[in-house]
This record gives sequence, structure tokens and C-alpha cells, in this order.
Amino acid sequence: MTFTRHWKKVALTLAAALLVAVVVVAVAGWYLSNLLRDGGLVPEHDGPEYDLVVAAVSEGTVTLRTTSDSDEDGDWWRTGLWGLEWDSDYVQVGTVLERTDDQVVREFFVPTRPPDSRPPPEITPPVGEKVRLDSFAYSGDPRVDLGLVFEEVFYSSPLGEFPAWLARGTSDTWAIFVHGKGSDQREALRMLPTVAAVGLPALVITYRNDEDLPEDPDGYYAYGLTEWEDLEAAAEYAIENGAERLVLVGYSMGGGIVTNFLYQSPLADRVVGTILDAPMLDFSRTVDLGAREDGYPQIFASLAKTFAGFRFDVDWDKLDYLARVEELDTPILLFHGDEDDVVPVETSDALAEARPDIVTYVRVVGARHVRAWNTEGDAYEAAVAEFLQGLTR
Repeated sequence: MTFTRHWKKVALTLAAALLVAVVVVAVAGWYLSNLLRDGGLVPEHDGPEYDLVVAAVSEGTVTLRTTSDSDEDGDWWRTGLWGLEWDSDYVQVGTVLERTDDQVVREFFVPTRPPDSRPPPEITPPVGEKVRLDSFAYSGDPRVDLGLVFEEVFYSSPLGEFPAWLARGTSDTWAIFVHGKGSDQREALRMLPTVAAVGLPALVITYRNDEDLPEDPDGYYAYGLTEWEDLEAAAEYAIENGAERLVLVGYSMGGGIVTNFLYQSPLADRVVGTILDAPMLDFSRTVDLGAREDGYPQIFASLAKTFAGFRFDVDWDKLDYLARVEELDTPILLFHGDEDDVVPVETSDALAEARPDIVTYVRVVGARHVRAWNTEGDAYEAAVAEFLQGLTR
């Protein structure tokens, strides 16, 4: 009897421990999947965060000092061309002249205007003003910033009406730009002058879950699984208005949207080329990178993904666009920075390795997420121009 009672106690103890473990896993999975939902699925359109302060200004230079909100590995000290924004105005900053642990001296200037436009106004960042660096590099109006004549047009997708910028050109090959998650049309401004110089009309689109526009029925980003339908509607608009061929340009999540369009849309046969900048090609691996950057071990990322799969209907297999790369058949110009802390550069490495027959890969040393142009602008623009000229000859 003593022996039987002993093993009953052991069994009860093991069962209790197992129950506790199940509860702990369930609670942890629920909590971690909430983090994934809030950080990766729920659309957010927060205003700009001004995380630097102007410490000094002299002839053509500005001294920027970090604050408690600054990312010490951020853009403020990195080489290249950036926008400098504050509440009331916008300039650009370039070459780093001096740097310490908490401040940097950089060149600053008002963005160059086209020769036939009015000269740029005199703008000086006020000392003491809170500012931020902006990777888009231009304030947001193609006509003012770049001298590009454009009009706002509208196209209809399954969810309703969506606005787009249309800059007309001389070619019957149109470029369609698809911005990244939580971003907007300004993301295209860095490439638009190169596209215009080649003569391509450019359609810079919006899509579901953009600010003040129709939402996806489930209220979440789908990383291309649904948004490709909005891109297809934009492609239909372009074709109805004279486009014979299409070049698709996708940034970050926009790269996933473009890639799934190539897999799903019957209009994919109109696409003669694709430009991808830090494309999100495998959402699972992107989540893994985000977990590592936040200090979570891989087992936590796996738990979050498992719970998110059944709680929020995330289909991880369908969001692995690398699994179908053998189906791609149009030339791809691919940019990715080797210091990307949002979308793993290894996913672009994998695309380039799997399809060297169609991929021209520009892996930019020192560039963070969607910052290849900012880091190596001249080389970036030259690669785009050469790629587009090869498509339109």
C-alpha cells in the first residue's frame, strides 16, 4: 500500500507540473503573439518622432545632438543623404564632418530645385529645435521637391477607391511604385527622378490599411496575401490608360506585395521588370529577426508565431515567397543593405542565389532597412537607370 500511495503522489505531482507547464506556455504564447500582432499586423500611422536636437548651426553645417529617444545605432551618424525635418520645415543633410558619442556635425542644404523653378528659400534649422532624420530625403511633393509634373488619380480595387500619383512620361512602359508597411507615397521620391529621366510614366499607389483609406476586412496587414489585389487594380488602371508593359517597384512589405502579384495575377505577363528594395520575402524569418533584435530567444519567436497562426489566421507557409521563386520569369533588380535590422538580408541573398539568371543583386555595405539609396545614391541611381534602359530598348 505504501508503494502504491507513493506512485500516486508522483503521478499527481507530474500531472500538476505538466498542467502548470501547459498554462505557462499558453500564457506566454498568448502574450508573445499579442506583441507580434501589435508590432507586425495592426496598422499604425503615428506622427514623426523628433529624436534629435539642433545644437548649433554655421555656414552650411548643422550640429545634431542625441536625446534620450535617439537610437545610438541610428541614421544620425551614418554617411549618406537624408532629410532633416522639424515641425515647420525640411532641409537635407549630407557628409558627416565630425562625430562624437552624442553628436554629429553634418553638411546641410535645401534640396536642389529644377533649373526652371523658383530658387529654394533660405531655410536654417533653429538652434534648440527638436528634429529627426528622414530616409525619404524629400518633404513630399514631387512638383516642389523634384520638379516633376504629376496629378492625383484614383483607381478602384475590391475594397474601394484609392488615390495615386501619376507622373506622365513618353514610354508605353509604366512603373508602378508600392511603398512599405506603415509608409506612404513619399517612399518613391528617391527613385522617381531616375524613372522620369528614362521616360517611364510613374504611378505611385496607395493600398488597403493606408492612413484614412479602406481597411482590410480583418483589420491587419497581410504582407501581400491580400494587398496584391490593390496592386492588380492599379495595374488595370495603368493598362486602361495606355500602359503596354509594366515595371513594378516594391519597398520592404511592398516587395512582398509585388512578388505575390507576380505569383497570383493574370496581369503578371505584362510585367517586364521588377525592382525590389529590402523586400519582405519571408514573414517568418522577418519575425525571427525582429525577435533577435528585441532580445528574445528563438523559442519565444516560434511560440509567438504558433499562437499567431491560429489566433490571427497568419499563414506562414503562404508568406514564404522564396518557396516559389522558380516561378518568377522577369528580370529583377534587387537592393538590400547588409545592416538591415528589419528584414533579414539573408532572404535577398537566398533569392539572388536561387535565381542568378534573372536577378541583378546590389548588396549595399553599411545600409540599414530601405536605405541603400541614402547610403550609395549615385550607384543606386546608376543601377536603376541601366536596368530600365535595358528593359525599354
